[in-house]
Order: sequence, then structure tokens, then C-alpha cells
Amino acid sequence: MRQNNFWFICLLFLLSFLVSETHARQKVVRILAVGNSFSQDAVEQNLHELADAEGIPTIIGNLFIGGCSLERHVRNARTNDSVYTYRKIGLDGKKIEKKNMTLEMTLADEEWDYVSLQQASPFSGMYETYLTSLPELVKYVRIHLPKKCQLMLHQTWAYAANATHTGFKNYNRDQLTMYYSIVDAVQKASKQTKIKIVIPSGTAIQNARTSFVGDHMNRDGHHLDLKIGRYTVACTWFEKIFKRNVVGNPYYPKGMDYDQREVAQKAAHEAVLHPECITELTELKQPATKVNYDEHKVPVYTLPDVLTLNNGRKVTTAKEWSKKRRPELLRLFETQVYGKTPDRPKDLHFRVLTEDKYALNGLATRKEVAVYLTKDEKHFMTVLIYLPNQRKGPVPMFFGINFKGNHAIHPDEGITFPSEERMVTYGRKQMFPRGSAASRWPVEMLMEHGYGLATFYRGDIDPDFDDAFQNGVHPLFYKKGQTRPAEDEWGTLAAWAWGMSCAMDYFETDKDIDSQCIAIFGHSRLGKATLWAGAIDPRFALVISNDSGCGGAALSRRKFGETVRAVNRQFTHWFCRNFWQYNDKEETLPVDQHELIALIAPRPVYIASAEEDRWADPKGEFLSGVYASPVYELFGLPGLPVKEMPAVNQPVLSGTVGYHIRSGKHDINMYDWTQYVKFADQHLKKDH
Repeated sequence: MRQNNFWFICLLFLLSFLVSETHARQKVVRILAVGNSFSQDAVEQNLHELADAEGIPTIIGNLFIGGCSLERHVRNARTNDSVYTYRKIGLDGKKIEKKNMTLEMTLADEEWDYVSLQQASPFSGMYETYLTSLPELVKYVRIHLPKKCQLMLHQTWAYAANATHTGFKNYNRDQLTMYYSIVDAVQKASKQTKIKIVIPSGTAIQNARTSFVGDHMNRDGHHLDLKIGRYTVACTWFEKIFKRNVVGNPYYPKGMDYDQREVAQKAAHEAVLHPECITELTELKQPATKVNYDEHKVPVYTLPDVLTLNNGRKVTTAKEWSKKRRPELLRLFETQVYGKTPDRPKDLHFRVLTEDKYALNGLATRKEVAVYLTKDEKHFMTVLIYLPNQRKGPVPMFFGINFKGNHAIHPDEGITFPSEERMVTYGRKQMFPRGSAASRWPVEMLMEHGYGLATFYRGDIDPDFDDAFQNGVHPLFYKKGQTRPAEDEWGTLAAWAWGMSCAMDYFETDKDIDSQCIAIFGHSRLGKATLWAGAIDPRFALVISNDSGCGGAALSRRKFGETVRAVNRQFTHWFCRNFWQYNDKEETLPVDQHELIALIAPRPVYIASAEEDRWADPKGEFLSGVYASPVYELFGLPGLPVKEMPAVNQPVLSGTVGYHIRSGKHDINMYDWTQYVKFADQHLKKDH
């Protein structure tokens, strides 16, 4: 019994150590707004969720009195009056409220990283009202805050044009007069008080008003609409504080449609880039066609014939396909969809950074390998590899890119956590917790089935946000005077695919890996990149697409769920710029995604869908496999052996093209992996 107690205490100690280490690495960001009802609009809804979606733990406070001016804040500070309401959103997202709080008590409640101040809306564009009160308030606040804390000024928004608020008369009841007055007053106040951070909420709202949303950002003429108004400002706070492009952030309020989400994120992003002027959202003057989830509303379309050359001649042999048609299609996809990629670096080289032959309680050998892209070793990706210890020779392997960092795929403490220097490279202040994506990576199951597993973090090649292609590998290959890829050159998806080929160069040198039996896989946007990697690099023996949707496995011409316009406008960096000319014009594309699948032939490919993931168009994904099959048949292979979409959870594994649609949502789970292993067993296991 004493021995059991001893081990129990050791276990508790170990768990507490791991938790404390995770918290230490995942620094909590603490944000306090000192304001009024306009700070309620800004921080009490959506900001915590936006940060959480990016793996950033936050505590958010709002200390307010309705209509409170800077002058009143100063009076309250002088007398330490307990007249405030204090609301705080904790790490778990739950909100608590305390009444009768003082400013001093709230400033001491947390070790705040950021504290914002703002003027009451009627006076927000009147610089003289800042001048008389803000310096004293700033001095008081700074005395009561840790030195690390950064002060911010909140640039609030102009009223709706039809607002009846009495304070609107200060601006001749003119919205633009009020807006420009606010911008000018906050700019002067920030210089006068040496507050370096200004949150341009007012500019974000004005940007959004140039879209199809128009002057419908407010619920009563001055407070923000609870959906798009508040979301737009929360997006602005998120991007300004965390220095992370909010466009593409997966969180948005329940009930918000795609078009509103796009307006809010784009308006916020442009406001952070250009905080003192209005950016016309010219591409968002009209909402996109409503997302179609009705099979009866799929337009009549004609697919390009996969076996017809550009000159109209039919391809009838595998040799003609390989020598003539395949190069034509590759060129079209390169120049019109994904973008041309450079050759792999001449200075590409590798180094094993760590190796543990007894990882996972002896089940596997774990390696971490640096794939250096430059001679000076400043640019590299770290490939994490697990190999089963029960092996007689080189093993087949699954290989894919991960979303959250190598450390996130498994709770294994031996996986190196990204350094602060690497996080700067990724454009992140915090990384996702260790093991947070483990449900998508069944490491032990793969080891037990005789497969290795390799992965790298997408941010090592190109972080997944649009900064005009400065933060990834693209600048390494710019010509003299070039600042971004040309219209037909690589976007982020092509860069990730290129990175997979660089890793493959290492796999060919590792005697423990059967480099002729590597299956690449990818989920969602990484599924798009994986299909392209399989198309351009014939060394990959098997290619797996999981819920990859538009620009992945789904036929573009169906215009079902995610469309070319939707993917290009929401994720401006994924594809080459030439792809934008097909927004709402899918029928003019010279290719479609069945031809992408065909480019992988004669190698096996597996396409997976999810029943509830209508955005990715499961039927369109299935049909790509069907219409790619004639190319496989040229090689004497069965392709996808069924023409009708199978029932849910009834996988088709007997062809060279496999397919399943499972129950559930947009994700990759154990059901998916079980089918992938079965399919790989048929095609990669040499003793099968």
C-alpha cells in the first residue's frame, strides 16, 4: 500500500510539473479595457473566441460606466470611488461580473499586459477633451501597472448617419466629419501621451460601411450591432494586439453568414494596415452568391475532357498521357491555379537534431531532422519522424504537414517545443498546447501496423496568413527588385507542397525509411496542398486527400459549398493570383479537379469526405475520382470502381482510386485513418 501511495504521489508531481510547464510556455495574455459601453461592444464578445481559435490563452477585463468620459475617470481615480462595473472573461471563456469596483482595485486584479483607454463617444473627436484629462489618467494608470504593461488608445467609431444621439450635433450630424475628427483627435492624443498602440476600431467600422453591409453596423445609431458590428471591432483588437492577420481566423459568431464574416475580417485587417484612412472594400460591394447546398441548384456544367489534348486530339495510350497530356495539364495547373514553384534549393542539406530509440515506451524511435533550405542554415524546417521499433528493414511511412506544430501531434515530452525565435518566424506569440492535435495523429496505431509517420509544421515553410509573401520561403527566390510572386507563381499551398518535396529528399537518405513507399496525406487546406504535391512529385507512392474541398478534390464547376470566389477572397494567399480571374467564372477554367487527381496516376490516390462537411462538397470530391478513372484505365488499372456515390461509412477500397464518406463533420479521425491503413496495406506493403 505504501509503495502504491509513493507512485501515486510521483504521478501527481509529474502531472503538476507538466501542467506548469505548459502554462509557462503558453503565456496568458491579459487585456483590460477602461471605458464605457463602447468598450463593452469592443471586448466582451468575440475577442476571447478569436484568440482561442488561434491557441492564444487570454483573460479579458472591461471596467466601465455607461457614457463615462476621460474627465470622469480622472475624478474617480482622484477619489478612488467604487462606482464601476467590472466584467472579466477568464481562460475558460466564462464571464464574471463585480459591482462597486474602483479603478485601483481593477488595475491590481491581474498582471495586465495591455490596458486601453478611450473617450466617451460624444467627445471622441474633440482633441481638447483629451488634452484636459488624458495625461493625468495615463500617469495614474502607469503608476498602478507593471512596467511590462502597454497602454493603448481605443479609436472609437462614428455614429450611423441617421443617429439621434445628442452628441452627434458636435459633428454637425455628419458621419464622415465625426470619423475624421476621431482619427485626428486620437492621433494627436497618442503622440501627446506617448501611447504607441492605437486600436483603429473606428476605421474598421468605416471600412465595413463601404461594403454591401452599408451603414448597418449599429443597433441604435451609436452602439454596435451585436453580430457584425461587434465582430468587426473584435477582429480589429485581435489583429492589432496579437499582430496576426485576422483574415481566415476560423471563429465567427453563430448565425453570421460567410459574406458578413469576410467583410468584418477584411475591414479590420485593412484598418490595422491603414488606421487613419478609409479603405474601400471594392470587391465586397455586393455579397457573393448565396452558398449553395442544394443539389438541385448545381449548375449544368461540362468538364474538360481529361483525355483530350489542347489541340483536340484524343489520348489513347499511357505513353501519350505521360508524354503529352500530363505535361499540358501540369502547366495549366501551375500557371492558372497553384503557381509555379522554383527548383529545390541547391544548398539543401540535413541534420538529425535528436533521436530517441525508446520513444513511446519503447514502441518507436523518434527523430527530429532539420531540413536546411539555405547554406547558412537560417531557413529550415524540422521534420518529426516516428518509426516502429518492430521492423526488419526500411518501413513504409505516412507523411503529412500539421496545423499546430510538431509538439501538438502527440503529448510526447520528447518532441521539441518551438523556441521563442521560431515563434517570431511563425508570427505567433503563443503556440498551441502540447498534444492538442493528438486526435488527428494516431501515432501508436500506425506503429503497430508497421508504418512510420513523419510531419512538419506548416509555418516552417509559410505561415498561413497573408503578409504579401514576406514571412515564408518566397523571398528566398525573388529576383532582383521582386517583392512578391508574379501572377503565375506560387502561393502558400504550392509552397507547402514544395516543402514536402524537400522533406522527401531527406527520406531518400534515411536507411530506416522505405522512400519508395511513402503515402502523403492532408486534411482540409493541407489536403489541397497534398494533392498538388502528389501531382508534381512522382516520388510519393500514395496520395490521400481528407475533406479538401474547392482547390482540392472537389469539382470547381459544381459551385457547391466552397467556391473559387469564396476561397480566393477569404484566403488571398493560397493560390496564385491568376486563379482570381475565375472567381464566379468556374466554367472558364481550363482545368478542373478531376484532372488534378488524374495527374497522380498510375499511383494510388484516396479521397475522403464527411457527411456534414457540405462546404467541401462531398459529391464533388467523389466525382473527381470517377472522372479521373479513365487515365488509370490507360495503365490497365481500375481507378474508382464505382460510379454511384457509396453510402455513408461504406468505403470503396478495391480500386486504385479509393473513396469514403463517413458520418460526422469536417475533421480527420480514427475512422478515416483505419481506411487509409487498409488502403495502404494493399498498395505499399511489399509482402501483400
